[in-house]
Amino acid sequence: MTTAPVSAGEVVAVDPKKMSQAQIRAHNANLQRTDPNYIRCVRSAEIGSLVARNFSCRTVAQWDAADRAGNEEMRRVADAMSSKAVNSN
Repeated sequence: MTTAPVSAGEVVAVDPKKMSQAQIRAHNANLQRTDPNYIRCVRSAEIGSLVARNFSCRTVAQWDAADRAGNEEMRRVADAMSSKAVNSN
């Protein structure tokens, strides 16, 4: 997988899930950590295991979109719950 040169602020469609760690390192070589195309990988523990780990790799833009979606969903749920919390005494 090759990537074309990217100008600042331009978001390029890459699929980090299909890339190897070496390809991700090569992709990130000329990018700053704040670039929307920079690929960030997070290691998390697998549920029910003390040893197994899961890797989740996404671009900075994809992580930001997931954060926004999660925050919006939590805000929606909190608003729905607070509107039903009425004291009927």
